[in-house]
Amino acid sequence: MQSNTPVYDPPAAAGAVPVKARSTMRVIVAGAGEIGWYIAGEVSRAGHDVTLIDNDSERIRRVRDELDVQTVSGLAGSVGVLMKAGAAESDLLVAVTASDDTNLVCGSLARKLGCKRVMCRVDEAIYRKSPDVSYRNHFRVDELVSPEMLTALELASVVRNPGSMAVEHFARGQLEMQQLYAETGTKLVGKTLKDLQLPAGVRICSIERGGAFRIPHRDDVIEPKDRITILGKTEQVVEARRGFEAQPNIRKVVIMGGGHTALSLARRLRTQFFRLTIVERNGERCRELADTLPAATILNGDGTSLTFLKEERIENAEVFISTTASDEANIMSAIQAKNLGVKQVLVVIHRPDYANLMEKMGIDRAVSPRVVMAKETLALLRKSGAWKVTELGNGAAEILEIIVKGEDFVGKKLMELPLPPQSLVLSVQRNLEVFVPDAQTVFHLDDVVLIASTPEHHKKIVQLVTGE
Repeated sequence: MQSNTPVYDPPAAAGAVPVKARSTMRVIVAGAGEIGWYIAGEVSRAGHDVTLIDNDSERIRRVRDELDVQTVSGLAGSVGVLMKAGAAESDLLVAVTASDDTNLVCGSLARKLGCKRVMCRVDEAIYRKSPDVSYRNHFRVDELVSPEMLTALELASVVRNPGSMAVEHFARGQLEMQQLYAETGTKLVGKTLKDLQLPAGVRICSIERGGAFRIPHRDDVIEPKDRITILGKTEQVVEARRGFEAQPNIRKVVIMGGGHTALSLARRLRTQFFRLTIVERNGERCRELADTLPAATILNGDGTSLTFLKEERIENAEVFISTTASDEANIMSAIQAKNLGVKQVLVVIHRPDYANLMEKMGIDRAVSPRVVMAKETLALLRKSGAWKVTELGNGAAEILEIIVKGEDFVGKKLMELPLPPQSLVLSVQRNLEVFVPDAQTVFHLDDVVLIASTPEHHKKIVQLVTGE
């Protein structure tokens, strides 16, 4: 797995390499704002046919001048506009206007017209997490996503993994892969994998020892200083790490900004390992955050003010994260925090022309909402076949994401599969459910599986899973 040293997310198409050439698909992007514009450009550059919808004629004119896409001027929630854009023949519609309601109506109508897959941007959490009704099912859309939520997911992963080793996400962020070193004297070191009693849903993906790499077997023993890779849902991964590492120090994390991104990030960091402080200018928002996050310290102030940062002794923080809507404010506050002595500074940026400046400014990591949304869009375009999503051990093994189609896989139990040696089924995504399989797990048509394998077995695994 790669080191976590890059300061900016790769282009949306990076990190997922097709095993075989993808076919061209027809994609509609509703909303030519900052995020929609970027998604349309990235999907077009990936070789797909794109139509962009917006009701701002001047914006449409600029799109025609700058992007290699078709355009339709009009309201995204209009049946006539969607028909003109070709929704009935489209493979995917991505609704990313500034209105959650418009996006849901647009997505629902597109599906009714015959669009194969639909993704809608919804910023309000109630649409994604309502305990009373599934808005996704009601509107018949495939994905309800928030750029702020996806951005928070990226940031939280960096914070939760303080070393130089990378963190990867799979299954729309529901699974997390981390690397760590097994420390002498901890409770799981010296045991075989079959005796580890890891939290349910956690799997050891690889072991590196003395320069040698292997995909483990249940009889392998964890030894001190082993570099291991673990996969599972975030909470279970955090729990599993305790068995391999000495008790970690509580880390102070300061978040500037109190918007959707900050709140989502804070919720993902609410463990005994972090002491959270949020800096927010708006007094009323501070009161709301205090009610929502009683364990966090909420400060009403200006995070770009050097005087304020000094007064609040920000230099004692290990991590400083700027999450406001202003790139300039985010960069300025992060630089000041770094100069005061904060070890790690992270920023949210919206303008692509700032991307190449981050490293020069001393910023450790920048995350862009438009980039993470584009990644989600490209992930939805994977209709069949297999994708290499990351590597382990500097290329000694690969993680493949494969859609189950083969007759030798569908209906079979994991224990019955003729998998080659040095290969491991890590997880299964079935509709919205993600789980780690056991020996009795039966695979269904269109399951999405993650499989770790050495490169020499790559072709055999793809043929087995896809039937091609």
